Amino acid sequence: MTDPRKDLDRIDIKILALLHVQGRVTKAAMGDQVGLSASRCWERMKRLEKAKIIRGYHAEIDLGRLAKLSTFVVQIKLTDYSYAKAKVFESGIAGLPNVIGCQAVLGGVDYLLTVAAFGIEHYQAIMEQMLDTLNVSFDYVTLPVTKKLKSEANFDLAALLATAGDFET
Repeated sequence: MTDPRKDLDRIDIKILALLHVQGRVTKAAMGDQVGLSASRCWERMKRLEKAKIIRGYHAEIDLGRLAKLSTFVVQIKLTDYSYAKAKVFESGIAGLPNVIGCQAVLGGVDYLLTVAAFGIEHYQAIMEQMLDTLNVSFDYVTLPVTKKLKSEANFDLAALLATAGDFET
């Protein structure tokens, strides 16, 4: 299996950086900004989607403004970790609407969850439900989010990728 990143050129990076900042850009406007025709931009986008470099197109929603939801980062440590328990946990949280993000991590914890709730009481009810229904024992530490300073949607993709030159051998 080949690495799709090896086939990326500066035009692909421009397309990705533009889509990252402005996901609703028209193909014509994209073509003007990257120096290609609209049809060539569309072909490149389809290739990037097929390679799963582009995984989707989304709107960033401010949950606090939309519904006065609070967010909580939760460190999860499975009790007596095993691969089977991890799979049970992962499949269990996949269907929970209040768990809006989850990352498996290395280190002293197994997962970092982002939970959206209508206040502390609601958050605690969500966690109690998880403890009761997931059929996996875990410990957790709650970190209430007081202010979102930067999201994964708000970074300079081109600048980030340019830092790779510092580490290439």
